[in-house]
Amino acid sequence: MAATSTAPSAPPADAAREAVARRLGDASRAAQALSRDAVSLLSDAAPARGYRDLPAPFYAHVGNALAATPGSGHDLLNLILVDLAGEFAQRFERARLPMPLLPYYRENIDRILQRAISGHAWAGSPHSDIFLKDLGILCMTLIPCASHLVFRNSGVPRSLLLRQTPRRLISALGFFGFRTSGFSPFLENHVHPAMLTHFNPAGRETCFGLVARLLECWPDSKGLIGLSWYYDPQVRRISPHLAYLHDTPAREGALFLPAGTGPDVAGDATATSRTRRALHERGEYTPTRYLMAWSRGDILERYAGAL
Repeated sequence: MAATSTAPSAPPADAAREAVARRLGDASRAAQALSRDAVSLLSDAAPARGYRDLPAPFYAHVGNALAATPGSGHDLLNLILVDLAGEFAQRFERARLPMPLLPYYRENIDRILQRAISGHAWAGSPHSDIFLKDLGILCMTLIPCASHLVFRNSGVPRSLLLRQTPRRLISALGFFGFRTSGFSPFLENHVHPAMLTHFNPAGRETCFGLVARLLECWPDSKGLIGLSWYYDPQVRRISPHLAYLHDTPAREGALFLPAGTGPDVAGDATATSRTRRALHERGEYTPTRYLMAWSRGDILERYAGAL
């Protein structure tokens, strides 16, 4: 890749900050102070156990600030993200992440700054999933890998294994005992609605290539895990265009374990598909979440040197 600068591309953070300040008017100075305080609370945090695992004082501080500024809360969230975007170059350099990740960081930073400039209301709570994922990107807690975000320090819950049938339990114990030599730490992938332009077979292949680069950087990582309804083998029959999500890692030795169902799983699985929704309503399809676990050795054998 020719470009080596880690500075975010246009629009600059200053332009986004000025756009938010104009909308806030007299409340701008107080909002910017609240934003700086919020960022400082993140800087003092212990390593996260997940992208939602932020310090309680941060949630309390931002929640109180939003309650005091009804109607413009999304702009306070914008300011927090803009302030973090302004620190991106230094954070990226300190993180020593592979350079092929840089275009995906820039793409997301540009999107975040453009949203701040546009001024449309997009979130009103520090618990909003899209806010937390964007915050995770800027804090380097979540790494944008084309089709998915990746969290570094995840693990496989033992409780999930204990809910398996005896046959699956034996298979899982063999996998985590001999293939990965443990249940943690794993990289874990997450879907971000803002990154769906890369949610396709080509984007997923790029994601796996980037995951391989991360595994090379972090030799302690056991591999990659994910938890989703689209890892369910029956999805390939109902929605063949999504078969690659299960079949690509399955061909390379990944393990799949059922992880339960429920209204939230059904809601996710049927939200964008009339076919899946109709089958579910007729009782012909029960959306089920599956854990996918893929060992570092198998990923590196297939994708090392891909990028």
